[in-house]
Amino acid sequence: MSNDLLDALAKPPPPPSELDELMNRNPLDLIREGEAAYRAWTDKVVAIQRASRAKREAAPKGRGKRTDLSEHDNSKPIDLAALGLVKTAPATPPKPQVGFRRM
Repeated sequence: MSNDLLDALAKPPPPPSELDELMNRNPLDLIREGEAAYRAWTDKVVAIQRASRAKREAAPKGRGKRTDLSEHDNSKPIDLAALGLVKTAPATPPKPQVGFRRM
């Protein structure tokens, strides 16, 4: 009998990525080394984050970009009645309650 949760814990973790190695460095040590070292470190981190964002936001093969969904022709009004979102008004308005209410 095997337990998948326990088996998953027994597997070694994946090797650290370049971003993991960069984030494990102490920024204060880099500042002590010099401003150029700190700027190079931040530039690498920003470049990796931008590349991962571009990869994540890229459309899968065979589909358009995600931004195509937000491009809509707003000159045509949306027909809410066709969508079934229009609530019909009652035929006669309700009579207002007149008088005093006992408590």
